[in-house]
Amino acid sequence: MPELVRLVEEAGDATDLLSEYQSHDLRYVPNGGSEDLRSDIASVVYGGNLSADDILVFPGGQLAIQTAAQAFTSRGCHSIVFGPGYQSTIDSPNWVAGNGGVTILSRRAEDRWQVKPDDIRKAIRPNTGYLILNEPYNPGGVVMNSELQREVIEICREHGIVVLCDEVYRLLEHRDEDRLPSMAEAYEKGVSAVTMSKPW
Repeated sequence: MPELVRLVEEAGDATDLLSEYQSHDLRYVPNGGSEDLRSDIASVVYGGNLSADDILVFPGGQLAIQTAAQAFTSRGCHSIVFGPGYQSTIDSPNWVAGNGGVTILSRRAEDRWQVKPDDIRKAIRPNTGYLILNEPYNPGGVVMNSELQREVIEICREHGIVVLCDEVYRLLEHRDEDRLPSMAEAYEKGVSAVTMSKPW
């Protein structure tokens, strides 16, 4: 802590930040994060397109993904996920008692690791209510284009499907023009999972 204080003092332009740090309340924060943190996330990560009321803070992305699966699949809801990928995005619906099954669709190198809208359409069941994406895609290192994002959203909108997008590599695109809107901004039933560990 003394090193952090020294760095702020050396920067010379953060006296308000230092003052806030020294007088900050250390009681438990509200579940979901403090108002000031959620406001800052809405402003910095989403450019003000979302508000503090749209943000929930978790102690890590994996817990956020697990909580979302619990929220959206516990009532017999069928899920669609994509592999290969981050284990939590693939397995989290299976961890929920009462889920309605999980379909894993393959992302393939020969398709440039892109999701295939027709595969999504074929996988949808009457009880499908949840789809998990990972964009920018890990481990493939690609980003879908905006037309594909819109098509996936339209398929999900037509069937009332909630989309969770693991966006931990968002803001690290090699070209800013490749950056997609976050799923939380692009779709009324969209949820974005982001972390500090990658872009920040």
